[in-house]
Amino acid sequence: MTKILPRFDFRVDIGAESVTGKVRERNEDALLVAPELALFGVADGMGGLTAGDVASRLALEVVKATIASKAATRTLEEYVKTPTLEVRRRVFDLLREAVAAAHARLVEEQETRGTPMGTTLDFCILVRDRVFVAHVGDGRVFLARSRATLQVTEDHLVHDPSRARRPDDGKKTKTPRPLASGVGLPVPLRVDVFPVDVRRGDTLVLASDGAYGPFETEAAITAACKGPPRAIAEEMVRHSLAKGGRDNASVIAIRIEDRFIARQEESPDRGLDAAALAQSPLFEGLPMSSVLGALASGIEVEIEPGQEVPAFDAGDLCAYLVLDGLATLPDGTTLGPPALLYPESLVGVDKPKRELARAAERLRGVRVRHDDFREVCQHDPSLGGALYKRLATHLARLTPA
Repeated sequence: MTKILPRFDFRVDIGAESVTGKVRERNEDALLVAPELALFGVADGMGGLTAGDVASRLALEVVKATIASKAATRTLEEYVKTPTLEVRRRVFDLLREAVAAAHARLVEEQETRGTPMGTTLDFCILVRDRVFVAHVGDGRVFLARSRATLQVTEDHLVHDPSRARRPDDGKKTKTPRPLASGVGLPVPLRVDVFPVDVRRGDTLVLASDGAYGPFETEAAITAACKGPPRAIAEEMVRHSLAKGGRDNASVIAIRIEDRFIARQEESPDRGLDAAALAQSPLFEGLPMSSVLGALASGIEVEIEPGQEVPAFDAGDLCAYLVLDGLATLPDGTTLGPPALLYPESLVGVDKPKRELARAAERLRGVRVRHDDFREVCQHDPSLGGALYKRLATHLARLTPA
């Protein structure tokens, strides 16, 4: 059944499923399905700690209370009326505040109980024609489109280069690694936030590691993320159980249906994006329809001043189309729009002993993963040929004579 959400321009269809599995004694995952707030979330309590089920439930309760507050409502309403970059960043701050409040609540609960607690946390708010995603831990958010299924989030795991999958083998590591960030954990709290442009036919999938982990390849996850939301949730949970059900498995799938609110005005930042992208070496001379088709493989990200621009993110090699801001290369060169950072990543090439670019000022760009770029090009061979031709030309220009 389709639903109308407050402040969101599209009708949506929703499917959700959560199972304990065959090994765990209790389900330590929790789901948040609050269409009255256009808010959805998945939390996975730490099985190795005390009361993981309490931790996941409390975290989502705090998130819900924060988003339901009058201050949050004012921020979201302001974005609906004036979706500028400045207001959008206040929505980012709201998501971070919700996570920080959940973290503080779990720390307080641990002090009361005298035992450690922690949880992963992924939630999203649907506003206007965008989905705002917040992510902590190793749950995942996927965006399934007709051309590609994109992994939006990066697992917050303790880094171990010997365990990272090679970007061209389609496999993911099976060996568990400790979390580098989690709500309630005594480690630095890292909160990733993303604005995701959506259109009719897109499906957002939030999944705990017990749901996505049993899939062997990205292609298998892509196949599972097709179809009606209820079928997606049921299939991912069924697959987890079929593979042994060693962990709790939880999924929320949200399909974007028909648009029922038509807006004559365009978001102020969209014009800037179109102007920058039209001049990118990857899109030079292409019609805007082709540019938009290629961008089906991209997720918008922001990188704070001084931070490195990761060449490996969301489980794969990445390139970046710079929309605004400046990036400083290792040789001291400074690049702004319409620069393409790490273009070799789009063909799956990782430079040995790579030195990373840094954001000289707040950098906003479109992150394109190698696997997603390849999937879009395979879906539309004509577009793929045009993109690879421009990419080859650009790489040749960068090669010293």
